[in-house]
Amino acid sequence: MSKQHVKLSIGAAIVVASMVYLMFSGATGSTMYYMTVPELHQQVAAMQGEAIRVSGKVTADPIHWDVRNLQLTFTMGEGEASVPVSYKGVKPDMFQIGADVIVEGQIGQDGTLIASHLMTSCPSKYEEEKPTS
Repeated sequence: MSKQHVKLSIGAAIVVASMVYLMFSGATGSTMYYMTVPELHQQVAAMQGEAIRVSGKVTADPIHWDVRNLQLTFTMGEGEASVPVSYKGVKPDMFQIGADVIVEGQIGQDGTLIASHLMTSCPSKYEEEKPTS
């Protein structure tokens, strides 16, 4: 094998190894388990200061939206469990009472979920209709 083939083989190995590393690190870095509001409610003291992702519905409690400061406060819940949420950022278009939301953030000292990300799920009107029997 010539020097040129050795250099080419080493270069190809470095490229492949880099691609494998990037795919692996990207996949593990973006995966985060999300808990439900009842699960969070049971562990709220232990979860303070931890990065968490919580799934639930926007409850009928008042929603406060401060347009000037882009500050949104609301309550999300499931069944009897609920948690107050404070989010600073642009309010998602589909955000409304009863909407399914996924919130990423941390639990504050007062038990409020301080959200860094707020996402709404696609509403059921976009799902395929089930045939009636």
